[in-house]
Order: sequence, then structure tokens, then C-alpha cells
Amino acid sequence: SASKPADAQPASPTGDASALVARIQAFYDGVTDYRASFRQVVQRRSPRRTFTRSGTVYFKKPGMMRWDYKVPDAVHYVSDGQVLWSYDVAEGVAFRMPIADSDLFHALGFLTGTARLADVFDATGGAPAADGLASVRLVPRGGESGYRAVTLFADPATGEVRQTEVEDPVGNVSHLWFDQPSYKALPAKGFVFKVPAGVRVEEIGSE
Repeated sequence: SASKPADAQPASPTGDASALVARIQAFYDGVTDYRASFRQVVQRRSPRRTFTRSGTVYFKKPGMMRWDYKVPDAVHYVSDGQVLWSYDVAEGVAFRMPIADSDLFHALGFLTGTARLADVFDATGGAPAADGLASVRLVPRGGESGYRAVTLFADPATGEVRQTEVEDPVGNVSHLWFDQPSYKALPAKGFVFKVPAGVRVEEIGSE
């Protein structure tokens, strides 16, 4: 088996965290387009319940993202970098909000190219990770956020993120696994949401 790079040797937890953040940032600095299948497990504290969902996610710099949930229900989150749409097919309603109001968008800014990790987070060593991954726990600076922390689970050699975990202020946890990533160019038109006929639109937040 290949030997580990010299700079991947154990160091202090803070040093490890900073090095991993830098490696993750460097990897995604070189990425403009991203597509992967995903599985999401949400654990709610009160009432104590667990939800599992899956689908396909797409990112394109600058600022564009799309989440197509397929299981158990068809739900689409689509952003052109300015507006975020949330479309629930079964309910027949589409919610429109400024992307600046989306916590998920800010938490995954390294994928959309809208934020540098070291500029918006304080990093510490994360929870033990399986599958040979390293983890880093990122706490947003400033305190004005809809989430408490995001943990990234990455390949320690390349910085490619394979899993994320977002914890909200009341302790609900959303864990995402990314599979079969592709970095081929994606068409920008895939990040433009057109309201289907008969679908009700509701505005959330303020411009």
C-alpha cells in the first residue's frame, strides 16, 4: 500500500484541523462543477425521530446548487446563486427565498465557491471517522447562524469531502453521504427553476 504523505502525520488537534481545512479548500479551489448521489439521515431530538432521504446533488460555481430528492418524496431545491427555490411536487407548492437566508448554502460555501472555510469558520478536530476519512468540526464565526456546527469528513490525502454533518442550535443533526462524485461541466440552465403550471408560489424572507 502507498505510504502516507509526510505532512499527513499526526500533530496537535488544532494543527490537524487547520491542515485538513487547508487541504479541503485547495481541493475545491480546483473544482468548478460537482455532481453526486447522496443519502441523508436526519435525527431530530424532540420529538425523537429519524428520517432517511436520498437523491442527486449538483453544484456549479459561482453560487449555483441543486438538490433533487427522490426518496421518499420528490422535492427540489434549486438556486441560480441569487434565489433559492424549494419545490415540493406532492404538495404542489414552490417556496422562493433569497439565497442569503439559506444556512445550508453558507455551510457548503466551499462547494459553491462563495466562501473560504478559514474565513468563516473556527476549526477543531472532529469526531472519529470511519472508512479512513479524517474529520474537522467547523463552528461559524459571529454567532448569527441557523446552525451550530458543520463537520466535514474528508479523504486526508486529497481533501475530497465524502460526508458532511450539520447540527442546528437545538441539537438536530443532518448527516449526508456523497457517492459517485463527478466533476464534469454542468449546464447552467440546470440551475434555473421554472415554476410548473398550477404550482402555488410562496415568498419566504425578504430581498
